[in-house]
Amino acid sequence: MAMRVATFALSSTLLNYALTTQAKLAEKQTQEASGLISSDYGGLGSDAGKLVDLEVSKARAESYSSAAEQATNRVEVMYSATGSIVDALTQARTEISAASVDTSDIDTLQDLASSMLEEVESLLNTQYEGRYLFAGGNTQETPVDLDSYTGGTDLDTADTSYYTGDDTIISVQVGSERTVSYGVTADNDAFEKTIRALSYIANADSLNSDDLEAISDMLVDAQDAVIAIQSGLSLSAASLENAQSEQDDLVALTESSVEDIRSADLATVAVEVAQYETQLEASYAAVGKLTSLSLLDYL
Repeated sequence: MAMRVATFALSSTLLNYALTTQAKLAEKQTQEASGLISSDYGGLGSDAGKLVDLEVSKARAESYSSAAEQATNRVEVMYSATGSIVDALTQARTEISAASVDTSDIDTLQDLASSMLEEVESLLNTQYEGRYLFAGGNTQETPVDLDSYTGGTDLDTADTSYYTGDDTIISVQVGSERTVSYGVTADNDAFEKTIRALSYIANADSLNSDDLEAISDMLVDAQDAVIAIQSGLSLSAASLENAQSEQDDLVALTESSVEDIRSADLATVAVEVAQYETQLEASYAAVGKLTSLSLLDYL
């Protein structure tokens, strides 16, 4: 006889083979639909550990990038505030020059100095995202309080009694082995001279040409120093932006590597789907043929 009736064992073997092929087909169809090799780490085999490492690296780089971006934003706000102080000092110097020519209108100059003093206080108390930027590490407390200021009556003596912050220069970690320091505190010499000079003008009983000349010289020094602070802030911003760019590049690189590990080769998967469909059709056809046979067919 060219063929004999299939035994139960043979039918079971063919059916198990068909079920195995069906499971593989379902897996490949899922890959084809999602574009992913697996929806979890278990389906990635030996690449699972590599994927975990890459995802950890990506998360760390994103954290460093975010920290650098936040610090850059703070530096930009500080730069803007110091720029406004420079503008106020320019105006003060202009008014002092005018008053030196005509000392009859000292009251107007004193009113202007008092107004500028309030403006400088407000600028040095700049708050951004809940942090006082010129307070050093004491970011939750206003750093400048002119109500308690005891200076301004002696032009030659420095006095930072207005300052309530500390001497911490803030730094931010922007890489596994890299930190960037940035910022300036409100007790910096540049700001102290600004406040001392303006306060002296605002509170003096009288001002003569010698006083105005000395104040003008002090304001020149203060303005030069504030401009130098701005230059330092610019350098800090550049370092932070470079650090952020480096971390963003690392994020993009790890994302690409993660995509390579997780993504299925859709062309290959399509071929495998077709092969498994053919195998499955053949397996079920064989099982169907076997189950339809009986002993009478051969008698």
